[in-house]
Amino acid sequence: MLKKIYRAMVLAQAASAANRTAAYLTDHQLQDWGYTRSTFAAETVAQIKADFDTADQARTANAGYQSVAFSQLPA
Repeated sequence: MLKKIYRAMVLAQAASAANRTAAYLTDHQLQDWGYTRSTFAAETVAQIKADFDTADQARTANAGYQSVAFSQLPA
């Protein structure tokens, strides 16, 4: 639960920072990077979500255990 709260805070802060950054950039600069003013923050947040997902997958792969369904447990 704390992880979800932390991630929500990080994503909200990233969106806020991206919006502040976009305010200082010209439309031409954003276009050079392949963004528009309306997609800059959304794509930044999407990239951070993807980074979180990648980190979760790496953590799960390196955990040293495999999840077991209840039907696979011995009686």
